[in-house]
Amino acid sequence: MTTVGGAVIAGGRSVRLGTDKRFVEVDGVPLLARTVTLLRPLVDDVQIVVADAADRSAITASLAAVIGPDAVDAVRFAVDARADVGPAAGLEAALAGARCDVVLVVATDHPALAPGVLQLLCERAIATGAQAVAVAGPRGLEPFLAAYRRDALPTVTGALDAGTRRMQDVLAALDPIIVDEAEWRALDPAGRTLADVDVPSDLERFR
Repeated sequence: MTTVGGAVIAGGRSVRLGTDKRFVEVDGVPLLARTVTLLRPLVDDVQIVVADAADRSAITASLAAVIGPDAVDAVRFAVDARADVGPAAGLEAALAGARCDVVLVVATDHPALAPGVLQLLCERAIATGAQAVAVAGPRGLEPFLAAYRRDALPTVTGALDAGTRRMQDVLAALDPIIVDEAEWRALDPAGRTLADVDVPSDLERFR
């Protein structure tokens, strides 16, 4: 049976927001804890991927306040192996640390992820055996609303070794299956899954 894990990419510096978005609260819950809470019932294993191992203690404390210390013990951490590469290094770390066949990869900063859309990504990855299945939206393919096969790691590593840094280019190297907007909006008519928090006005909209 194909197993599914989850990975939350949480290594960004939140420069445009002006504060660490992992700990910014929406509906009284920090964004990272909110995302982990949503993922846990959908997958067999959850990883949080950070750029700096020193972030682990603050994240653990924030999570424990929401899901409890015992549940936090089951959440694993992965650390980018490449410094100053950006989010693509997070995908590499997520796949390198994966224990499951398929890894559902999401970003920290989507406060309104629709579980049905995430389940669709996983089901499509399992059914097709594709190395990647990604949501398409107005901005194009969304690399951090996607399900990846663990065995896509050599392709991702090869792309990074060759100097590729844009996540869209890394995703393209995996020849992804695309879940188009009409299909995923049937599960999320308002399109809130794609809404993210990058600047203060985004945060105010959710609040």
